[in-house]
Amino acid sequence: MTTESKIGTKMKAFCSNCKGERNCEIKGYHRASGSEGENYDWWKNWYLLVCCGCDHVFAESHFTDSESSYPVGYDRNGDYEYHQDVDIKSWPARTKRNRPDWLDRISNFAEHEKSGDLEACLLQAYEALDHDLNILAAIGIRTTFDVASEILGVETDLPFEAKLKKMESDGIVTPSQRDDFEVLINAGNASAHRGWNPKFNDLDPLVDSLEHFLADKFVTPKLRKIAADGIAKVRPKVPKRTKKQKALPAPPG
Repeated sequence: MTTESKIGTKMKAFCSNCKGERNCEIKGYHRASGSEGENYDWWKNWYLLVCCGCDHVFAESHFTDSESSYPVGYDRNGDYEYHQDVDIKSWPARTKRNRPDWLDRISNFAEHEKSGDLEACLLQAYEALDHDLNILAAIGIRTTFDVASEILGVETDLPFEAKLKKMESDGIVTPSQRDDFEVLINAGNASAHRGWNPKFNDLDPLVDSLEHFLADKFVTPKLRKIAADGIAKVRPKVPKRTKKQKALPAPPG
């Protein structure tokens, strides 16, 4: 299909705004191809897309080559059927994890001079995950926990092991949480100092633990206070129950 005939047509693509496969209109298209030697060819298609569901604009590249095709079975005529692996990349990148609904309010919930840093660290950790920058993501996850511990009153100069011990003794974390955060911290340190490049599946449970911790320490208490303040305003508006007066005994006949 020529460039002109592709533009204006629709194709299925993952919309990061809708968070699913959607029909998208092709607004721009470019194809590049080449070969190296006699037995290797490659193709790369670029698409500028608009989601038909939400009008989100994004770009995709589809790359494949002659070595990415392999037989998967036979057709009715007994000939091989082939599957072609295609490497798809998106800009903005696909969201690897759904953000918690409180993310854009965490700085208000924390109520601390470092609350803006907390939100920035967490946002950048998510961005690193989305772009497969897993070394940076591991460091960002550890740094987010470090900033959160500072907001909770833990001394910044303490080594991480001492911080965890202090947080456990002060009741900020449970013993099981301490074990989880020890893994989280060691993962960040390994990436920062020893170049460990974790997989997304290695980092996903660490983010789970971090999100639960932040929600428990900053989000839930604030939401409870907001609810309590709202109830306090309603309390005086609620009519009080009136006491029924006892009927007077009938006069003697």
